[in-house]
Amino acid sequence: MGTQDDDTVRDRPGFIVPPPGLIPDRAAASVPARAPEPVALPAFLPPSAPGAPAPRPAPVWRLVVPGGARIPVTGTVLLGRNPAAAAHNGPADLVPLDDPTSTVSKTHAAVSAAGDVLTVTDLHSTNGVVVLSPASGERMLQPGVPAEVEQGGALRLGDLRIGVERA
Repeated sequence: MGTQDDDTVRDRPGFIVPPPGLIPDRAAASVPARAPEPVALPAFLPPSAPGAPAPRPAPVWRLVVPGGARIPVTGTVLLGRNPAAAAHNGPADLVPLDDPTSTVSKTHAAVSAAGDVLTVTDLHSTNGVVVLSPASGERMLQPGVPAEVEQGGALRLGDLRIGVERA
């Protein structure tokens, strides 16, 4: 089997001549492609000197609900029989509480952590919120008014007692 000249192939019946530039010249095809230009890489730089230490993450508070489950509080937590996010402006974790005596409202209270401070707000519940403090005893909250809760304290929502601890 021999090679055929391009002119011979083009003379065959049914051969369609390709548009100009589609088939490269034989001379151009035999020239190797140019190697790409080398790319300058950035010089190695040693790590920068340590700056200010990274801020510590906010302390994590936990609520200890009846049954012993520990609920982390890093933002706002809504507590109730069947809490609804609509009862609070902004993002919140919803924590339903099992209340066999039905003394806890649907969305009873909001507990919020901001750094070292933990606050609770009575969300106009039927039976109120009581803050239990190891130092000052019991304090019934006014609805809608946030109150600080200290470490080791507790909350009473209806008949339920909820412990407060630092993680």
